[in-house]
Amino acid sequence: MTTSSQSASALSEPSSQTTYTTTRWARWLWWLVLAVLLVAAVAVGQHPRRGVDFRVYLTAAERFIEGTDLYRVSDGTMPFKYAPITAPLFIPFSLLPSRMAVALWNVGSILALIAVARLTRRAPHGAGEAPPWSWGPPLATIALLPAFTFELFYGQVDVVMLLLVVVSALGAERGQVWRPGAAFAVAFLLKPPAALIGLFFLWRRHWKVIGATAVFGALLCLPTLARYGWDGTLAQFQLWSETLARTTPPWVLSTNAQGLPTLFISLFYPGSLETPPGATITLAQLVALTVFLVGVAWARPGPADLLALCCLGVTLLSPLAWRANYVLAWPLVRAATEGRARGNLTLVAVIAFIGTVFSDKGLGFDWSHHVMLMRPFALIYTALLIATLWQVRKQGSLSAMTPGDTLARLPRTLRGMRAS
Repeated sequence: MTTSSQSASALSEPSSQTTYTTTRWARWLWWLVLAVLLVAAVAVGQHPRRGVDFRVYLTAAERFIEGTDLYRVSDGTMPFKYAPITAPLFIPFSLLPSRMAVALWNVGSILALIAVARLTRRAPHGAGEAPPWSWGPPLATIALLPAFTFELFYGQVDVVMLLLVVVSALGAERGQVWRPGAAFAVAFLLKPPAALIGLFFLWRRHWKVIGATAVFGALLCLPTLARYGWDGTLAQFQLWSETLARTTPPWVLSTNAQGLPTLFISLFYPGSLETPPGATITLAQLVALTVFLVGVAWARPGPADLLALCCLGVTLLSPLAWRANYVLAWPLVRAATEGRARGNLTLVAVIAFIGTVFSDKGLGFDWSHHVMLMRPFALIYTALLIATLWQVRKQGSLSAMTPGDTLARLPRTLRGMRAS
């Protein structure tokens, strides 16, 4: 070995050791965050007043078994607001004690997050691309910790839906048809705004997956048809429509509403809690969707960034979006963090700040009320959307920094995705 080679080897050994130590600490932080979330998941399930949103699913499943109406005005502020064919999916949980069911669902949500983290790893980097950063997943989760807290507190379905969306997209990219079709159909049933992920399949020309989704959607209708009959099923869909029409408008301008349509409506109803007309809500949704589609068409993102943008869009473009739903932004927040670019890290820090401080406990009820009417979550996630689109347009993917502080970009694909 020459003297120069020996010198290079001597210099690389401390660097390799430092990288190994840093990666180890990052993994420890990741598992620590997950452990805290798991403890919270189980603890919340044991409280009789927690997991109220998931208990709505359980109630619907029980009514489905009885063959009675799923939608009742007497449910007040906590009605079942999802499609009738969703109810039988939760029958297995309805057979368990409610506390155990909530705890199991929450634990499943954390396991789903672990799976999403594994599936959203970027492909091995090439020329002009930054390598993966092991601090990305834990820091992204910490930034979204307030959203995860709400997710577990109420027993919501967003993390499970996120896993189904990621599984469907990656399955389609790997040439599968029926598995991604089934996953996407269930995701859509859990929350219809997941239909935006259809943009990914259209953009990537996964026509067979779209067809398979329709087939599975039809199959999932069969239990409801068998239980209620044709006329009864139509009646349940009518009751569902009436429930949405009754409960959506009062929510749209409440302090909890933090989607882009609400931000647009707030421009014409500033600081108002009055109920906007249904036509106004529809128009705001169409404007938000148009802005999103034009931005994506302008930026022409690669597969990984397109999937992350669509996951954010599922929440951001919904007039029913609130803080817990933004756990769907996790893939994009991870990408922004993993790039290590200063501007993106600043946005992630602001997301963490807003999520932590802008709450009843952080500001007090009165201040929180006034601040939330400014739609801070819609604003910061819109800023993240714009920053991502701009960077993708300029260099094909999110801005990134190599360990040597050289400007680069993230790989355009996830592991298993086709590059074309």
